[in-house]
Amino acid sequence: MKISHAALQKYFEKPLPSVADVAESFTFHAFEIDSIEGDILDVKVLPNRAADCSTEQGIARELGAILDIPLQPEYATANPGTTHIRTSLAQINSILGSNFYKSEVEEVFRRLRLAFSIEGDTYIVTPPTERVDLTIPADVAEEVGQIMGYDRVPATELPPITGTSDQTRYRGIERMKDQLVEQGFVEVSTQSFTKQGDIELANPLDKSKPFLRTSLEENLNEALERAKQYAPLVLAPNQKPKLFEVGIVFPKEGEHIELRMTERVDAWGDKASTVDNLSVAKLEDYGKDYEPKKYTLGAYKPFSVYPFITRDIALWAPSGAEGSNVEKMIRNNAGELLVRLDQFDRFEKEGRISLAFRLVFQSPERTLTDDEINGIMSKISTALTTSGYEIR
Repeated sequence: MKISHAALQKYFEKPLPSVADVAESFTFHAFEIDSIEGDILDVKVLPNRAADCSTEQGIARELGAILDIPLQPEYATANPGTTHIRTSLAQINSILGSNFYKSEVEEVFRRLRLAFSIEGDTYIVTPPTERVDLTIPADVAEEVGQIMGYDRVPATELPPITGTSDQTRYRGIERMKDQLVEQGFVEVSTQSFTKQGDIELANPLDKSKPFLRTSLEENLNEALERAKQYAPLVLAPNQKPKLFEVGIVFPKEGEHIELRMTERVDAWGDKASTVDNLSVAKLEDYGKDYEPKKYTLGAYKPFSVYPFITRDIALWAPSGAEGSNVEKMIRNNAGELLVRLDQFDRFEKEGRISLAFRLVFQSPERTLTDDEINGIMSKISTALTTSGYEIR
């Protein structure tokens, strides 16, 4: 959300630091700043803080806690909620890997307006009503870390890995993936969230998809429909996109790893389906001693975000004519807007050869028009006719 330095100032008794210093404080302790325009900050509020930081007052309270600057009395009060979180200094330090003192942690509670009581070594923390994101000890520890600053948490080297991990199941899955790629499939990875399911999230990132998926089918079908729209850019006319996905699904019976394909693999036999539960599949022997293929990525090529236009052209050529000659003539007359050219048909009849081509046009800078492409196709047809070809 966008908020001005002046709007924030009205919530405080003392003058705030400069706009740049306020932005830096947010960046190093709690939120991201997407932009600064004059005295206006564009503060990125994550979904988990939408309940208490979607208003000027919420942002001001967070800033007051970070900078430890008193709020105006009418904004400083808090209404304790009904959530009670039991934690301790030892637990907070264990979660963070820190060495904070008792006085420092309690000072953070004060700055965040977290009511608390003490029973022996245990804190019973009661967040304000608007802090619905604080429900477990890890949430409290995270708040302490953010306000104290993670630069106070010492760097600790991870323990070395001992022994050799058993990767036979992983290698089995990779062998299966490599075989699908050899069969012309492309792997996709879709999100785990959906509109309906068995497990509903308490705090979904996307309110329109508050459930965890129970199957890969819906997302994979959506991916296939999108792939069909863009297929002419990457596939020949006689080819169709074939997709597969391996991912965790979350039905009420228990989560498992699912394999799903948009069509059957004939090479796997008549009994092979388009879906399989890999959590129960016998993959250990299948992956034993298998070395997954390593793919080397090529150089990055810019791509256009503008829509493409396809056109087909068919013609009669004299017997013995080469399709490559026709392709060369088409490219010479199509210009830079031609991004793909495929021959998709050829047959002979009465001493002549019929050739058919698909042309794909796209601009990296703008949306093309039908009139523009019709003009290019007319130029191509004229060139072919002049060279003795007959347009069908």
